[in-house]
Amino acid sequence: MTDMTRPTRPDLSCDEVRELAASFVLGALDADEADAVRAHLASCADPHVEMAELGSVLGVLAESLPVVEPPAALKGRILAAAAADLETRGAGSSAAVDRAPVASTAPIAPEAEPSAAPTPFPTADEPQQRAAGRPGISAWTMRIAAVLAIALLGGWGLLLQNQLESAQRYEQNVAAVLDVAGQPGSLTAVLTPDGGDGPAGLAAIASDGTVSIAMSDLPATSGNQVYEAWVIGSDGVPKPLGGFQVGETGIAYFEGEGLPTEEGIVLALTLEPGPGATAPTSTPVSLGTAVAAG
Repeated sequence: MTDMTRPTRPDLSCDEVRELAASFVLGALDADEADAVRAHLASCADPHVEMAELGSVLGVLAESLPVVEPPAALKGRILAAAAADLETRGAGSSAAVDRAPVASTAPIAPEAEPSAAPTPFPTADEPQQRAAGRPGISAWTMRIAAVLAIALLGGWGLLLQNQLESAQRYEQNVAAVLDVAGQPGSLTAVLTPDGGDGPAGLAAIASDGTVSIAMSDLPATSGNQVYEAWVIGSDGVPKPLGGFQVGETGIAYFEGEGLPTEEGIVLALTLEPGPGATAPTSTPVSLGTAVAAG
């Protein structure tokens, strides 16, 4: 027996089913629309490969995206952006309708060719139940929000993964420096910018004059640029220890040798236009004084 409490809708065309495909796969259609899509798929000669293609994407997303807790303000930002987009699209559509000529109400001759392009707006003779079956602005907002959330959470998950990997690498670098600092006769130095925020790190000088430096928050180098490490002894003359380049993470680990093993020596980093500098060409981006470990 037909359920008279639910409005029926006319058969859907192939173009209409393709338009609803993404929402159907996401489970965002109301019951009547979903039933109409299923009915069309069951009887249509067209295989509608878009359904399989869209459905396969969901499985990949489910397996590849990490499960993360989004910030509390994310839902509000998504809904606000979706509502603004709908309002803009609605304004443009209204203007297009105002400029469109009034459709003729004369009956169409049987031999007339159908229009190749689907009509973007309901026609005057379309059944009222179709308009009633369409979701309101709130429903469309939630559908757009769902798609945006998938994209945003995917990008956010990748960002979190990159940040985690960078933090783990810096932690490993610091652990290597602390191993040197734990050796008898070693010196340590905390490297910080001179009078402000910026690149910071930790260094340890072993009793044999080798040094290990772990740095973070270094601006990425470009071209031939290098960060040169220097040691300044009691004579006050900077001695180059070697250079290294830095990627977008700002994380770096450096090892050098030939350092004096006396307290009070200064370790410094400068950004140089190329490798092989014999004297600093700029002020240090970070520096620190070595003291006895412990």
